[in-house]
Amino acid sequence: MAGKGFTTPVSGDVYDTNHKQILVTRDPVYCHPAIQNGVIVGRQPYDYLPLAIICAVFNPLLGPVAIVFSVMSNRAFQQGDLRYADKWSQYAFLTCMITIVASIVIYIALAFALSPIGVRGGHSY
Repeated sequence: MAGKGFTTPVSGDVYDTNHKQILVTRDPVYCHPAIQNGVIVGRQPYDYLPLAIICAVFNPLLGPVAIVFSVMSNRAFQQGDLRYADKWSQYAFLTCMITIVASIVIYIALAFALSPIGVRGGHSY
């Protein structure tokens, strides 16, 4: 298969083991697209970890989910997978926003339920 567009490995680049051949190359066809010459290419997406921690303080039920997504974003970037790092980062941000909105709605509902002010705006003395 040494036709047009294919890379033929040099004999010194192929190592035989008992089970398979290992090709050692710097050819971008064989390398991970986010890692070139052992260096991750591209910026790390923001992981929103501080925001996720604040959300976990305000809402201990939904906040840890945002922390998990943030950690998954960091791990994906460390493994060189920029696409999944960006995906987990977006999930962390979306979960933080949902957590903030849900917390505000819950706390306002609790405030009305515990206050002497009625729904119609009347006061009870």
